[in-house]
Amino acid sequence: MDEQTENTIEPTPGAAAADAAVDADTLNRLTVENEQLKTAIRLEQARRQITDVLAKAGARSPELLFDSVKGDLQFADDGAPANTAALVDRLKTGFPEQFGSRRHSAIDAGAGQAAGSRLTKEALSRMKPEQIAKLDWADVGRALKN
Repeated sequence: MDEQTENTIEPTPGAAAADAAVDADTLNRLTVENEQLKTAIRLEQARRQITDVLAKAGARSPELLFDSVKGDLQFADDGAPANTAALVDRLKTGFPEQFGSRRHSAIDAGAGQAAGSRLTKEALSRMKPEQIAKLDWADVGRALKN
């Protein structure tokens, strides 16, 4: 090719319009994706902040409580949750059993406490030797001393 031929090659008329359409579609798609990512980041920051406040307030299930109010979140201009205190107060009022100390009752709740033995001399006298052999010898000794 000579120099003059290279300068006279022009793009086809429809190619520029197609490139502009692709660029507009890409721009729209990226704009939507950007907004979704911003919303996801804002929601995750709100989750961390509110679950921390709930945990400090003694909530037993901060994540579960957050999930129950995340639809009611309101955000300030800077992206921070604006109604955290109101949501926590609403949760405390609506679900008081989810806050405060929890009492545990364990299976071995009486372990280590001295219990009165039901074994007596009279009960031992009515037992067969095989039954007595299966007993705790410390209990047998206490019954015989009394």
